[in-house]
Amino acid sequence: MGFGFFGSILILSLFFKPLICQQPNTDGFFVADFLKKMSSKSFQASYFSASFCSWRGVVCDSNKQHVTDFLASNSGLSGSVPDTTIGKLSKLQSLDLSENNITALPSDLWSLGSLKSLNLSYNRISGSLPSNIGNFGLLEVFDLSNNNFSGEIPAAISSLVSLRVLKLDGNVFQWSIPPGLLNCQSLVTVDLSMNQLNGSLPDGFGAAFPKLKSLNLAGNEIKGRDTHFAGLKSITNLNISGNLFQGSVMGVFLESLEVIDLRSNQFQGHISQVQFNSSYNWSRLVYVDLSENQLSGEIFHNFSQAQNLKHLSLAYNRFTRQEFPQIGTLLGLEHLNLSRTSLIGDIPSEILQLSSLHTLDLSMNHLTGQIPTVSAKNLGIIDMSHNNLSGEIPASLLEKLPQMERFNFSYNNLTLCASELSPETLQTAFFGSSNDCPIAANPSFFKRKAANHKGLKLALALTLSMICLLAGLLCLAFGCRRKPKRWVVKQTSYKEEQNVSGPFSFQTDSTTWVADVKHANSVQRISTWWNSCGCESFGPWININRSRSCKRA
Repeated sequence: MGFGFFGSILILSLFFKPLICQQPNTDGFFVADFLKKMSSKSFQASYFSASFCSWRGVVCDSNKQHVTDFLASNSGLSGSVPDTTIGKLSKLQSLDLSENNITALPSDLWSLGSLKSLNLSYNRISGSLPSNIGNFGLLEVFDLSNNNFSGEIPAAISSLVSLRVLKLDGNVFQWSIPPGLLNCQSLVTVDLSMNQLNGSLPDGFGAAFPKLKSLNLAGNEIKGRDTHFAGLKSITNLNISGNLFQGSVMGVFLESLEVIDLRSNQFQGHISQVQFNSSYNWSRLVYVDLSENQLSGEIFHNFSQAQNLKHLSLAYNRFTRQEFPQIGTLLGLEHLNLSRTSLIGDIPSEILQLSSLHTLDLSMNHLTGQIPTVSAKNLGIIDMSHNNLSGEIPASLLEKLPQMERFNFSYNNLTLCASELSPETLQTAFFGSSNDCPIAANPSFFKRKAANHKGLKLALALTLSMICLLAGLLCLAFGCRRKPKRWVVKQTSYKEEQNVSGPFSFQTDSTTWVADVKHANSVQRISTWWNSCGCESFGPWININRSRSCKRA
């Protein structure tokens, strides 16, 4: 009996042995402590089970002792990450805390020398990036995008020689790009866009990254020239828009490019020099934006080899006056912006027949003629304002307007019948156009109910009566005199006035006129009475027979 009792105690003690996650100085303890302090109770309930290696987002090594991957993206984490939690996971290789509400990082995070991937994007982390990021010697993916990091990019980034992906976009980093970045020659993706970086690109920038495929420096104030990009042999995606780059546009058209965005810089030269020959494979291009530069000369006219092009913008440059380029063969084109490119002549009909076209901006040119018939099914934005277009806007285009996101046809010589558009829309989107829409073309006029017909007839009758009344008053004032030099009005008594027949009753003195319409259907009597006065009114002119007195019929 004694053996059975002590045996039961032993079994129970083994059964209720504390979980490994509750033992201090273990990876399970560090992760559990992190979750308790950073997440809600409902979220914690999905984690704390028998083994921490089975928790969602936790990957352990083969011995089930150490965490190698901790993936807690979009997990409702909030606040400042405390020390001695995830910063103590000594074997951690991948950490993903993206899309949470984290505001600060622990000081011991930067000591994780085995880390290969760190993703802290889409949080609210502020402050400067410490220089001890150089401890991440094995780091391959470094993503701090869309936070509030500020200050300069540390020179210690030069130690990240294994780095393949660097994303620091959407922060407040300042100063220039550190020359030490050129040591990271394994980089495949670099995104430093939407910061406050300035200064010039380091010399030899392009040649330092032979493996680089995607480079995004947009939305900064970085200076440089086209020669800085020479040597980017593998580049397929180049976005340097919104900076201060200069030089020839020819030097930026690299052979392997699929996406090229040079918008809002200071590039010069004749874009027509970019020839369609064997040295440049235009069939690769999908996205081209050269707008808001200082390009001159003519637009290249033959796009026949750019059959995969979906986005083309050449707006706001200094091109010479020229006919519309041959773009009708680009059947996959979705976005076309040729605003302020000095185009003249007619709009080719095939442009508005591109089935994939969603955005068309031809504003601020010298285009003439009529707008072609529209058959583009996906058209959502159209701007043809500030041209010399004339004629009627096609009915096929007017029918699409209510479903469009934006449209503008102002400052042309167009005519339209747009009974369904509001006065505000006509004023803003069709300013200067003639809205010539007869009643017969207004279908809503014929859909009114019978009650509306009666109201309309009554309104018309009252209007005609008032017109005739005013005409009669003019006749009495200027033509109906009993004496050649003096107008004499007989004062009628109250009784006499009660016996007056006809559509009007008058009570007059030398200064006052009073007229009351008795019946709205008295137009015929008015005409008879008017003719008896010898006064005829047709159109805007009135004939008055001054030799006769106007008498009531």
